[in-house]
Amino acid sequence: MEKAYDHFSFKDTLHTVMDAAYSVFCHIIFDWAVHGLAVAVVLIIVSVVLGSRGHRLAKPFMAIGRRLAIFSAIVAAPGLFTLTATGALPPVGVYNINSIGYICFWSLICAHALGEESNYQLVVKADQNSENAAAEPEKVEAES
Repeated sequence: MEKAYDHFSFKDTLHTVMDAAYSVFCHIIFDWAVHGLAVAVVLIIVSVVLGSRGHRLAKPFMAIGRRLAIFSAIVAAPGLFTLTATGALPPVGVYNINSIGYICFWSLICAHALGEESNYQLVVKADQNSENAAAEPEKVEAES
């Protein structure tokens, strides 16, 4: 009976792992980031519409849309480079894309981020501005 380690090739194993990592990062993560860009575009459009109506949530929507667009563009760059260089994304075996899953994922992330950003801009930042405005007359009186 032969031992299993007699037929083990570290070079072949490492090559297989690197091919799998390349395929996952340049195809699956690219798809994930493209859906993030789509959600970012929706957030930016909503921000523009809210801004035209003078709604106070326009700034948080724009901030989150901008952050998501920047993050997604950076993460999608390797896949985009591969797509332009080779003309196709690398094969990943049995991979069925589910856009609903990706959009739901990004929607959950954005809902949390919008809550945090709204809290910051509408409560924390507003309190800091009102404290600064209240402190400025005291400085003027002290200097006189």
